[in-house]
Amino acid sequence: MAQGARLYADGYQGHARPVVDVDREVLLGATFVGPGVSELLHSTTIAVAGEIPLKRLRHATAAFPTIGEIWLFLLAAYQRDQETDG
Repeated sequence: MAQGARLYADGYQGHARPVVDVDREVLLGATFVGPGVSELLHSTTIAVAGEIPLKRLRHATAAFPTIGEIWLFLLAAYQRDQETDG
């Protein structure tokens, strides 16, 4: 669970999955399920429309504890997957 999700609600449960263009390493979209996920839509839209490289996106995550911290976990998981596959 992302740290910010704990602040949102005790026992928070949800799901997040990014859709990535692995050749260009940009976000194509994402799926979010859970309470308060609408907070994540604006940053996702900007990342997709701006074709922001994932390496740069990692540094644009909300600085304060919010549910948006899920991006740190998603991007770290993506990087681990790429290292294992490659």
